[in-house]
Amino acid sequence: MSSSNLPMFRSLSILRRLRRGPAAWQDLVDWVHVDEDPTAYRDVDQKAGRKRVENDIKRLRDWGVQIEFRNGEYHLLSYGDFHPIYLTEAELDTLAFLAEAFRPGAPNGDAVQHLVQQIGDWLPERQRDSIPLRRQRLRIDLRRRDSDQIPPRVQEMVDRAIQQRRLLAFYYRSPGQADGELRRHMVQPWHLYFDTVRRHLYLDAYRLEVRGPHGVWKQGQWQKYRLGRILAEGLEILPDKLPPEPPRRPRYRLEYRLAPDIARTGEITRHFAETRVHEADEAGWVRVTAVTDDLFTALRLLLGYGPYCKVTGGPEARREMERLVRELAGLYGYV
Repeated sequence: MSSSNLPMFRSLSILRRLRRGPAAWQDLVDWVHVDEDPTAYRDVDQKAGRKRVENDIKRLRDWGVQIEFRNGEYHLLSYGDFHPIYLTEAELDTLAFLAEAFRPGAPNGDAVQHLVQQIGDWLPERQRDSIPLRRQRLRIDLRRRDSDQIPPRVQEMVDRAIQQRRLLAFYYRSPGQADGELRRHMVQPWHLYFDTVRRHLYLDAYRLEVRGPHGVWKQGQWQKYRLGRILAEGLEILPDKLPPEPPRRPRYRLEYRLAPDIARTGEITRHFAETRVHEADEAGWVRVTAVTDDLFTALRLLLGYGPYCKVTGGPEARREMERLVRELAGLYGYV
């Protein structure tokens, strides 16, 4: 390591420490001694040594990094004009894909979004600003893969409502309505995502109310709307703004057991958030625990394992799976 580069390496080491959280002056010194060079501030008790630490922090500020000193600690506010990385076109597209695929509420979605935001902070402004446009192109490409014919007005209005953070009202064709009557839904539109299994584009929204032939039903809950079933007629962006943060999503506990036919290789797919794979029992069945905010989709995914998966908990998941199995048994004449 060239001695001329040592000051730069010390400053970068300090930046790595501040990235972890606020740090007092002595904490920074101790960190650099372990992380970079045990002799970096060997004369720290003397004026020259203290000046070296101050210069290393000043160097970061000169690079554009915003650092604030308060209550006896240094705080990293932002990377400011400091852009230490530059991505290729393929890497930028991959970053946009991660941001689009791992929406909040998806397994590890919040962690991936935080990572994407952090990498964006390190990028030059032009590259950082290109991420939303790349995500938009990705959504357009996914729409072309949707087997539904989505009216252009539906695409445009849903996009605009999400971008402007405004409430959305529309009529929705739901196969769950036996009377065939349309219901008007008023929702907070938060995200669009493409379901690679069903091959449809969905609006992830918080439903505020439903108006139908039997009156108004006001029970807020998260719901996924298939864009191909939203009618262009009557679609309206309302003046009301979305709240600063999305409503809290439900958390359903999942516990299920996978048969040896599935689990014996040890390669168990982690479909859900907070998935934990436990030791196999004497018969080779493996217990898996997790959480989900979408019980409907989660149970139908597990149902796809057939007789090689048994849902044992939590209470909502077990109760709903028992209902599904009873109805299937009745369908085939076993009940």
